[in-house]
Amino acid sequence: MLILWPIVTILLFVTLRPHQALVWSVLGAYLLLPVKTSFELPLIPSLDKTSISNLAVLACCMIFVREKWLGAFKEPVVAALAAIFILSPFGTAIFNPEPLVYADRFIPAMTMYDAAAQAALNAITLIPFIAGYGLINSDERRQRLLFIFLLSALAYSVLMLIEMRLSPQLHRMVYGFFPHSFGQQVRAGGFRPVVFLGHGLLVAIFCAMAVTAAMATWRASSGKRRRNAGIMATYMWLMLFLCKSLGATLIGSLFVPLIAWLRPRSLTIVCALISVLILVYPTVRASGLIPTAAILEATDAFSADRAGSFGLRMVNEEQLLQRTAQKPIFGWGSWGRNRIYAEDDGRDLSVTDGTWIIVFGSWGWIGYLSMFGLLCGGAIRLLWRKRSLKAVSVSSAALCALLAINLMDSVPNSSIRPITWLIAGAVFAIAARPPRRAFRPDVAPSVSGSPTPVNG
Repeated sequence: MLILWPIVTILLFVTLRPHQALVWSVLGAYLLLPVKTSFELPLIPSLDKTSISNLAVLACCMIFVREKWLGAFKEPVVAALAAIFILSPFGTAIFNPEPLVYADRFIPAMTMYDAAAQAALNAITLIPFIAGYGLINSDERRQRLLFIFLLSALAYSVLMLIEMRLSPQLHRMVYGFFPHSFGQQVRAGGFRPVVFLGHGLLVAIFCAMAVTAAMATWRASSGKRRRNAGIMATYMWLMLFLCKSLGATLIGSLFVPLIAWLRPRSLTIVCALISVLILVYPTVRASGLIPTAAILEATDAFSADRAGSFGLRMVNEEQLLQRTAQKPIFGWGSWGRNRIYAEDDGRDLSVTDGTWIIVFGSWGWIGYLSMFGLLCGGAIRLLWRKRSLKAVSVSSAALCALLAINLMDSVPNSSIRPITWLIAGAVFAIAARPPRRAFRPDVAPSVSGSPTPVNG
């Protein structure tokens, strides 16, 4: 399936408009391709579901897209952050020339070869962001992204219901193996659906984002369409509840009333403030401003097992923050050098679930701020671009909400995926060039001021 996906991507770009093909190709690869499967070739990063789909998108954009889709590099902030994100591994390699030895465990030093491989991987990671910035650049296209997201979630829910009833077996049945611990997918006398995402938590946050997309469709519709959108939103919220993930359910339930009641401008401000918090989260976490004790107590009242898991995670994060404090600028690098090991027998003592602690420990402040600057910067920039903020639409605000949901989930879980980068690029484009009126390439203005089709 991995080998055939570039052909699927080509067919999408040949048959659909570029922005639709982009969304379907990125989202389809994420939802359907196997996890923990890759081709290992010399001198290039591992070719897995992410890199293969991203490279296929890049090739198709270069061949089939006639629009100027590389506009992100004209933005000084985007260009600077992207350059730092790609080149920062070389700084990490320079400051990590020493191997680490714990009993019989040997962890090699960072080399320039390691830095080049990581730099190439970072460049591949940015492809959906760049394409999303260049192609998802209007309200109509942002609304289309939300619709495709919701439609794919509705179709995916059929597979989810199968696994809720029969247990997570589809990945094993189709690809021959189960990608994670099966015991983690057993909850409350039932099962979390995993499908082809690798873990039930990823399915749950995907459902939370789908609920948000459905509510945005409900907010922007009227009449029969509004009723249908409400039914879809209710159905996706039920699917979210059946995923048995407390965090994703709380996040999704938080954004439902926000989208329903807040004006687009106010919702965008909320999402921007969440983005600011994510951007400075290592500082907030290290300073003790997060009320971990109160959260632990509330979690324990709900479930003792989840409280134990949460407490273990908090202890590990504090230890990992102390280790990162030894190399805060460029971090410890790859090969698991950011983790904590027992001195006597070399056992790995770390639990690294959240994306933020993985990135912060591995690549330090430089890597963290460049990566999350690109992910969070689009919504944050709207705070001081008042013209764009005042003119923000329901679809644009909803896209900011989808990104905020994904970023919030990246604190406890590792859930940054190509679809996250695609949405982040589209959000960054909201304030790039705020148009005075919508532009339709197939319509030209007539003398009287009413639209006249170009072809006729």
